[in-house]
Amino acid sequence: MPEVEVAQGAIAELRSYRWALDQQSIVGVTDRRGTITYVNDLFCKITGYRADELLGSKHSLLNSGHHPRDFFRDMWRTISSGKGWHGEICNRTKDGRLYWVDTTIVPKFNADGKIEGYVSVRYDITQRKLAEQALVEENERRLRAELLLRDIIETLPNGVSAFDESGRLVLFNSAFRECYPSIASEIQEGASFRDILVQAAEKGEFANISGLDPKGLEWIEARVASHQSPGRPFIQELSGDRWLKVHERRSSAGYVVGVRTDVTDLKRAERHVKLQAETDPLTGLANRRLLIDQLTNAIMSRRRSDRTNALVMIDLDGFKPINDALGHDAGDVLLVEVARRIRQTVRKADLVSRLGGDEYAVLLMDVLSEANAERIVRKLLAAISEPYRIGRQTIRISASFGVALFPKGATTPLDVMKHADIALYKAKQDGRSTWAVYGGAMRKQVKRRNAMTRALQKAIEKDEIRVAFQPQLRVTDLAHSGVEALVRWNSAGKWVSPPDLIALAEESGLIVPLGDAILENAFRTVSAMKEKGLWLGKVSVNLAAAQLRDPVFAKRFLDTLSRHGLAAREFAVEITEDVMLDRAVDTIRATLNTFAEAGVRIGLDDFGTGYGSLAHLQRFPISFLKIDRSFVSELDKPDGNAAIAGSIVSLAHSLNMWVVAEGIESQSQFDRLRAMGADYVQGFLFAKPMFEKETAAYLSNAPRWAA
Repeated sequence: MPEVEVAQGAIAELRSYRWALDQQSIVGVTDRRGTITYVNDLFCKITGYRADELLGSKHSLLNSGHHPRDFFRDMWRTISSGKGWHGEICNRTKDGRLYWVDTTIVPKFNADGKIEGYVSVRYDITQRKLAEQALVEENERRLRAELLLRDIIETLPNGVSAFDESGRLVLFNSAFRECYPSIASEIQEGASFRDILVQAAEKGEFANISGLDPKGLEWIEARVASHQSPGRPFIQELSGDRWLKVHERRSSAGYVVGVRTDVTDLKRAERHVKLQAETDPLTGLANRRLLIDQLTNAIMSRRRSDRTNALVMIDLDGFKPINDALGHDAGDVLLVEVARRIRQTVRKADLVSRLGGDEYAVLLMDVLSEANAERIVRKLLAAISEPYRIGRQTIRISASFGVALFPKGATTPLDVMKHADIALYKAKQDGRSTWAVYGGAMRKQVKRRNAMTRALQKAIEKDEIRVAFQPQLRVTDLAHSGVEALVRWNSAGKWVSPPDLIALAEESGLIVPLGDAILENAFRTVSAMKEKGLWLGKVSVNLAAAQLRDPVFAKRFLDTLSRHGLAAREFAVEITEDVMLDRAVDTIRATLNTFAEAGVRIGLDDFGTGYGSLAHLQRFPISFLKIDRSFVSELDKPDGNAAIAGSIVSLAHSLNMWVVAEGIESQSQFDRLRAMGADYVQGFLFAKPMFEKETAAYLSNAPRWAA
């Protein structure tokens, strides 16, 4: 029958396919629950199980645990939906060995079209997977070795690099990049040594190499040649005062391995040792020792020729307030910039030195005449007086100059320096921002100044310092409210002006003894007038920064008050704005706080003429402000300082401070201050400073303010 023949043919064909499949493939069949229902011989062979051990067992018998649960969950989800699944599975044999099979699983349907099981066809890929695993492990080993190598060289402080035979960078560490910071981003694996060198030269990494000019190109070619045939180590000078020791060697594999060691500190130390004895560390100028050596040489050479030299002493005007206001770092920047301008202004043969602080000196060689020396000084003054940009601040500063031509009676370097110092002092006396040339008349002035200093010292020791009192009145009713104690000194029958006296005391170092003498005299006089029944009101005394720097000054002040039977609440102390900018500001603030806690009021004198700020007003226990007489004197003028005076009054009142205006000499000045809201006034319009007898007479008739 034809149908039977067709069926038998199909069966024979299927058997042929099955036989062929069994020869090459691992075949297994499971039911829907994963129970094995059929395995071929290759299935048994690879798993190590007999057929009777496999049939009826769950296929999970072969699970190696290599795959996560999600792996099989996804597989079952796919085949249970009627789709085929293909993947690589790691299974475990009966004796525990792992093997890999490339697996295809398809559903097996019954006559009703429902899934009744699954057929899997597998191919052994264990050897391939082992080869792949071996390759992965080898790569990982190499990677670990490379990472270890990189980790090791990365920890080295020296710059390490390796270039292949073609000059390409194959290995380097961060320290190598740090050797050439301007091209750090360009240093990458694969970059050529020549390109790195060219880029570094263009960015100015190498000292004395200006880009790619002929000299630079010649240097690059020589360096490339030395790199290709490395020899002995050498020192490489970089820009920015940096130095590298470069040691290159060629490896057996043909790589040029280089080690770069930063020897900047060593080179600087060598230079420092050499220059320390003769160089100022901040500015790089010559120091006092080198100046004296050069002065000695100049004086000796003068004996053998007719050449005339000059020494110029330079002192900056107003440097201390700027230094205190902006900070010492900014002050150092300013000193360095001044040094640069001086060096640029004078000739190369001239020696520029910094003697310390804000004092410089220039040794002018062969100036020939005084006129030539003054011409150079005039240029120096103009250069120093140009504005400076320090951070975001524009600073203006000037200088005073003392010029000494020599030898002209000077036989030693110290003589020359002394003459220049005397001329410098004269320039400062003349108003600063100018110069003076040493002459015989100056020596006489210095002698007179020294005599005044000795006389002041004796006056302090003999209690010859006197105190005068200038009354202060309340603006609303002109009732007496207090006095300011002012220093007076009569030397050889002449009264020395208070500003000159204070300047002399500060310059000679007598400001603290003078201040103590003023306080002792004032306390003694106030105590004596109180015993007579006189009421002085609030007594204001002026204090210098040098007094406030003393940590025990406040205690000594208060103890002296107590000794004279006086109370702290009866007194006020006045300070100037520059006191708040003093370097010992913390000690000064503590001293003022001690005063404030004891009941002594604190006033800011000459307000608006210094470098103080609102921040300083808030940091110090200030009770009142004094409008400086320079503002008051302008109130009579149409374009005077009325706006400034009014602003000071408003500022003080907004900070709960009262205002004292001093130096009032006219009724119109008083009227304007009263309109502005000033609280207290003092000046010649009401009363001049008076000694004890005159003060007593004034107080006997003055309207008393009931405080």
